[in-house]
This record gives sequence, C-alpha cells and structure tokens, in this order.
Amino acid sequence: MIMTEYIKFFEDYLKKELKYNKPESLYDPVKYILESGGKRLRPLITLYISELFNGKKTVALPAAAALEIFHNFTLAHDDIMDNSSIRRGKKTINAKWDDNTGILSGDVMLIISYEILNQYEDSKYILFSKKLTEISRLVCEGQQADMDFSSKNDITENEYFEMIRNKTAVLIACSFMFGGIAAETNTSNTDLLYNIGLNLGIAFQLEDDLLDSFGDQEKFGKRIGGDILEKKKTLLYLFTHSKLESEKKLEFENIFNSNEIEESQKINSIKSFYETSGALEYLKNKVRVYFNEAEILIDKLELDNDTKKKLNLFCKTLLNREI
Repeated sequence: MIMTEYIKFFEDYLKKELKYNKPESLYDPVKYILESGGKRLRPLITLYISELFNGKKTVALPAAAALEIFHNFTLAHDDIMDNSSIRRGKKTINAKWDDNTGILSGDVMLIISYEILNQYEDSKYILFSKKLTEISRLVCEGQQADMDFSSKNDITENEYFEMIRNKTAVLIACSFMFGGIAAETNTSNTDLLYNIGLNLGIAFQLEDDLLDSFGDQEKFGKRIGGDILEKKKTLLYLFTHSKLESEKKLEFENIFNSNEIEESQKINSIKSFYETSGALEYLKNKVRVYFNEAEILIDKLELDNDTKKKLNLFCKTLLNREI
C-alpha cells in the first residue's frame, strides 16, 4: 500500500470518529483543524509499523488517531502563543474564531486523544496512556524551551537538541512505538521502535530547519526564510554565531535582529552567512548522523532482513524532502 492510501484509510476513519457535534462552538473548530490537511506523518507511521509487524493496520487506527488529535491540540495552542494567523494555507482557529476558542478547542482535543484510546483493552490502554502522558509533559517542556530561546543569547547546541527532541521528536518516536504496541510485538521491539523514531524525529526537524532556509518553496509548502524572519535560533544560527569573529558576529546579529531590512534582502544576507560559515554542510551532516543511528537500531529489531529493509526504505522516504 502506498503512503497516500494509508493516509486516505486513516482520514476515512477519523471522519467517522469525529462524531462530537454539540456545542457547535466547541466542536466546529476541532473539526476545522483536523480536516484542514497536514502531512498526517504520525498516523502514517503508526499504521505502517503495525502492518509491518503483524500484517494488520486496522488495529492501530485508534492509536494513530490519538496521536494526530494530540498533535493538532499542540498546534492550536502553539498558534495562540505565536500569534499565528495562517496554518496549512488556512486561518488558524484563533484567527478564524478567537484565542479563547483556540484554548478550549485545544483542551478538548487533548481529552479526545485519551478518550479514543478507550477502544483498546485495559492492558493496552495503560501502555498507550502512560506513554502519551509522558510525552505530553516533554512536549510542553520543549515548547517552553523554544519560547525561552527568543530572549536568550547563549543557547548551547545541547540545549537546542534537547528542545527539538522534546518539542518534535518524542511524538514521532511515540508514533513508531504505538504501531508496535498495537501490533503486539515484544517490549524489546517497542523500545527500539521508540528510539528509532526519536533519532528519525531529530533528523526530520533538522531537515525542516534546513529546508526552511534552503528548500524549494513549492515542494516545501512554506515560504522560504520564515525562520529567519521570525528570528528563530535554529542550529544554522547557533553554528554560524559560534564561528564568527567580533565584527562579523556583530554584523550577523544586527541583520538577524533587524526589523528594518527588507525581507528578501534579510533572508539572502543571513543565508549567505549560513553558507560561508559551514553551517549548511554541518546541518546536512547532522541529519545523516541521526538517520544512521536510526538505521543501526533498525538492524537490532527482531525482524527478518527483508522486513528491516522495508522499514529502512520507509524511513528514507520520510526524510527525502529535496534538500
């Protein structure tokens, strides 16, 4: 089954499960954000892993839905914190309605993500809910760190990696693990799946940072240079900042923090700094390092070699986004 078919299979299920209707002022925004598209990366992973291990993807549908609904809960709250008005080419909940609606709709999505897991027997529900509770806290820690970075000038590389691990990678890791739990594979495999997803999630976020500055706008689906305009201190920024000497460092900081420079000029200037400092190649290499670690862990799974090759190819496909 190709990826688009997995996604359609999931979306057909999600529509059936979104049976909450009243009050409309609460549930219309929920349906609006959940039906507004997105890559469906997390449910895709969960369904694929479940099918890979036991030939059945249907058993993973509630787990996949829980993760996608949880993910959208985080987006609804992120949009309020970032004062964002557009997501996936449409108005955000807070822009279409208001901040209070965004907060409450996000809250109810968090609750629904647990409620939908009730479709499993108690033993599986406990495994799913314990992990979802743990990553809920980690995602909040990652979001807070990301917010703190905007006013912090001495961010270390280790702090940055901890932030993206918590904010982004743990949910992707959970998607791999949930597929294994749904498929009833052993604990050794589910633990390995989590760590495969963790490494792949870090690689995915690093690649996202790279594509934001150096990708093809049509293929990436977002405006190139958005992170620069939003003054996000990605690894590209941190590496460049650490390599520059006094005058050049001051020039770089002034351009990066300026609100006066014309947008395209600012983007091109900062990108030039990223390239000449070696940050672009450094980041590409980091993506390879984390992907290679995921490959090593895949090889440790209790699976036949042909199935390992399929999983390896699937992971490569997830990362193949035109660097």
